Amino acid sequence: MEANIVKHYLINPTWRCHSRCSYCWVEQTVRLRSELYAVTERPFDDWVLAIQRDRPDVVDIAGGEPLLLDWIPDLIFACPETYFGLSTNGLAWEQLNRICVYKPHNLTSINISYHPETADRLPNYDKLWQRAVERVQKAQGKPHCNIVMADGNVERSVAAIQWMEANGVKYELSPYERVNTLGQIMDQGLCCKGGVNHLTVAPDGTAWSCLTTLRSPFWESLSVGNWLDDTIDLDRKPQPCYLNCVDYYVLPELHKAGDMWCIEAKPCEY
Repeated sequence: MEANIVKHYLINPTWRCHSRCSYCWVEQTVRLRSELYAVTERPFDDWVLAIQRDRPDVVDIAGGEPLLLDWIPDLIFACPETYFGLSTNGLAWEQLNRICVYKPHNLTSINISYHPETADRLPNYDKLWQRAVERVQKAQGKPHCNIVMADGNVERSVAAIQWMEANGVKYELSPYERVNTLGQIMDQGLCCKGGVNHLTVAPDGTAWSCLTTLRSPFWESLSVGNWLDDTIDLDRKPQPCYLNCVDYYVLPELHKAGDMWCIEAKPCEY
């Protein structure tokens, strides 16, 4: 499947989350932009229509905590020709369990992130997180977990790491991309397939050609339109782009998935 991926989209149907981790990119950017955080969440039907219209090969569902929306399982069921990935913290048990019961064939990955800061607020968090991982493991046999390499996070996650290793759970130590560098203007102009191979979509359908453009200080001017309303205009995409591109400067070196969004960023050729 991976060799044939053309369109790999990231949708964020909600910014809401059980956790408010200090290192979360949503916490550090979206929550600080009141007009972006307060956007109206679009309903189930709008997302189904957009996916069926555009037919991306893969849609990763993230946020926020997507399973706070009770229709997320239905979205996966309604679009059988699209493969889905799901990123969750595992705390929305009812919806996670529903997915595990029905085992949709087109849900190819479930990532259950571990957040030690949440354990500070929820005394039974470790047990809830382990229960979620075990439920997915029983249903699909292939849960995946990640721990963000923010300051002190890995050290505080030793018990969780030991538990995953003892139980055969795959996990990733994800690079911590500091948002204060995303406004840096680089000397090298980059060209990419963001907007063609990839869109990053907010809860109201507003779209960006990549995560870097959304998280940067220039996010308002760099939106390429509204995906749910079918108003994408790639003439609004910066090219060449001089932002400190995460897909070019960070992921290929620090993340084993490399160019995970199929951006294919590289120096522009003139």
